Amino acid sequence: MFSIFSRKIKFKDLSWMRVDMHSHILPGLDDGSASLNESIDMVSRLYDQGLVQIYGTPHIQGDKYPNDRMRIESAFLKLHDSAKVAHMLLDYAAEYTVDEKLITLIEEEPESLLCLPNKHVLLGMSFLRESPLIEKAIKSLKDSGYTPILGNPERYVYYQDQLHKLIRFKDMGCLLQVSLLSCYGYYGSKERQMVRSLLDKGMVDLIGTNIHYGRHMKAIEHYVRKEDLSTCFLGKIRNEELFLNKSNVRALFA
Repeated sequence: MFSIFSRKIKFKDLSWMRVDMHSHILPGLDDGSASLNESIDMVSRLYDQGLVQIYGTPHIQGDKYPNDRMRIESAFLKLHDSAKVAHMLLDYAAEYTVDEKLITLIEEEPESLLCLPNKHVLLGMSFLRESPLIEKAIKSLKDSGYTPILGNPERYVYYQDQLHKLIRFKDMGCLLQVSLLSCYGYYGSKERQMVRSLLDKGMVDLIGTNIHYGRHMKAIEHYVRKEDLSTCFLGKIRNEELFLNKSNVRALFA
């Protein structure tokens, strides 16, 4: 357990996060939710954990996950229009794999990017091999008026002993988003330690569940009862500041 976390548990849920800006809850698009019923179940359980707003961010990855705006919006509307989640704030964007197609999209059709609010673009790579285009993608996005977010940097094995690379990305204007489950040690001790190193250096901007399946949800429900992460992240992450639609929240809870 991180020594910087409080031994006293104030939050037994995720209400301190407020906004989940990285998830794979949209049905039938990638390696996340396989069905509408699974999506409804995950969203409902995340809402029960105290989250106010949830963004579905499916992969866009070459021929493996050839998603586009039409496919993603269609899956979102199926979920959004379900009476079972009508009381929840849902939205969508995408997690872009850093490859040649993304570079071309940024350079030729940046307006077609599926962004989080205020032109924030979520990026991902293979956990085992760094994309040689990562710095070019960050620079191209910044030059085009977008803010890149590198998702789950603690899980990239090639950065776990090369923190200076992530420092460079930060210096270039890239935000870093860690995975909730990494903080609990779900993916391993190295990933957990990497989160701590990033936190110690003030490099964590955002946190997301990155939830894909029911077993992820079950793990989250287990961990939040045992360990309170709020003492480390409150006042340091920007989830609510950047991505909470406050006007919709007021209308929803009026």
